[in-house]
Amino acid sequence: MGAFYILGIINKFEAKFTNSLDQVHWEQYINERIDLEQYTTTLTDFTVKGELKEVVFRENIESFYKKLVEITNDDNIATYFDDSKTDIDNYQSRRTVMTFQYPDTQITISAEISVLFIEGKVFVEEFNFEPKIINWLFRHIDISNPLTGCVMSDVLS
Repeated sequence: MGAFYILGIINKFEAKFTNSLDQVHWEQYINERIDLEQYTTTLTDFTVKGELKEVVFRENIESFYKKLVEITNDDNIATYFDDSKTDIDNYQSRRTVMTFQYPDTQITISAEISVLFIEGKVFVEEFNFEPKIINWLFRHIDISNPLTGCVMSDVLS
């Protein structure tokens, strides 16, 4: 049995903090990883929950896939879009987790991601750095698509 690489859009997330944070700090820390403008959020002392605004996916997924095709120079990356179109509920979903350490807290983000593609076998079943790097790169690149602030990757084993 192998493992497979997944790239997806965060549909829902829950970020838990080890210490209570004021709104300025939790927004700053989460916004480094997830574009909060694209989500409806709720906050309690140690937890932020977010759900992707439906219109964000529906209005931007086609151009996001076009950008992935341009980046990879391969139309096959858009197979899931060809099947599932603009309805996020038509996509497979998967839960994944990332943890980040900050000076005043640790944040664990649990997310349900809508799978955009699954790529062949990889020879390890766990990555520590790659999902964080991909998440950060997409969050901070400017390709004029709001979904870039909603990307997370994972390994399916």
